[in-house]
Amino acid sequence: TLVSKSSNQTIDFDIEAVKQRNASNPVFYVQYAHARICSILRRAAGIDDVQAEGMGMNAVAAQAIGETYDLSLLTDPTELQIARKLNSMSDMIASAARDRAPFRLTHYLEELASDFHAFYNNCQVLPSEGRPVDPELSRARLAACDAVRRVLALNLKMIGVSAPTKM
Repeated sequence: TLVSKSSNQTIDFDIEAVKQRNASNPVFYVQYAHARICSILRRAAGIDDVQAEGMGMNAVAAQAIGETYDLSLLTDPTELQIARKLNSMSDMIASAARDRAPFRLTHYLEELASDFHAFYNNCQVLPSEGRPVDPELSRARLAACDAVRRVLALNLKMIGVSAPTKM
């Protein structure tokens, strides 16, 4: 909460809001996006929580996605928004460092989590009973999910917040 505000902004700290385990708590919202992606990757790889913990999420993702995928299959507006948001990360970090404005990282994380949730609600990543997904498109979407997971984890680490793999 403290890093989400500019240093010249007055802070009203609400301990009850920080305790909330729902979308009204920005930390929970971002961590939930990370955990949801980890769950998707575990399901795609056919790996349970214990196996995933032993392997690490990068290995789980590699198994889930496979060696090749075609990102040009990602054409839905929510997929393109994720790509734009991921592409803006290095400029955002540079400006946050230059201007001594760490709150930009938290805003970026909230926006990326929101973009991911919109994508997830709009685009089927994995096939389900009666709802097939083209395997190539599924791999591309899994690769997009993994890119979001990695960026969420990196930025959460930079602000000193954990990136849980399950919640």
